[in-house]
Amino acid sequence: MEKEKAYDFSDLRPDPHRRLMEINANRFPITLVLDRLLEPANVGMIFRLGEACRIKRIIFWKMYSTEPSLKAVKVARAAVHQIPFLHVHTVRELQEALPDSHWVALEYTNRSIPYHQFKAPESLALFVGNAQRGLDPELLTLDRESIHLPMYGLNTSINVACAT
Repeated sequence: MEKEKAYDFSDLRPDPHRRLMEINANRFPITLVLDRLLEPANVGMIFRLGEACRIKRIIFWKMYSTEPSLKAVKVARAAVHQIPFLHVHTVRELQEALPDSHWVALEYTNRSIPYHQFKAPESLALFVGNAQRGLDPELLTLDRESIHLPMYGLNTSINVACAT
């Protein structure tokens, strides 16, 4: 009888607690500012993408719920617990939260450039607008630059979670 081969498999996943400490100490200096996003699935997906990209944090602009909805949490999985987030309701609060960040709108405007021509600064605050209304005009006037995703079909926009 042939002796069975023993296979030596080991789990290569890092210790989650240690990995989270490493991530928190080495986040990329990118903050996403979400302007009145209404669809919980989009909020959840942005948390997941932000966690995968190791962003610094998410700021909710003029969203009056203090926590992401149950649907957003479900889509985000554990990411809502891994990315710091806060809510702001005034420009002053936003300026205090982002004192050294370069403010950039992800919005197709008369001054926007295609994203691939954009030279990212050291610390970036990327403003993402509501699907129906775009960015709040108050925020748009405060942003230093505006970038957009070129659209080569008939549609002029893409889902906010995909674009981010």
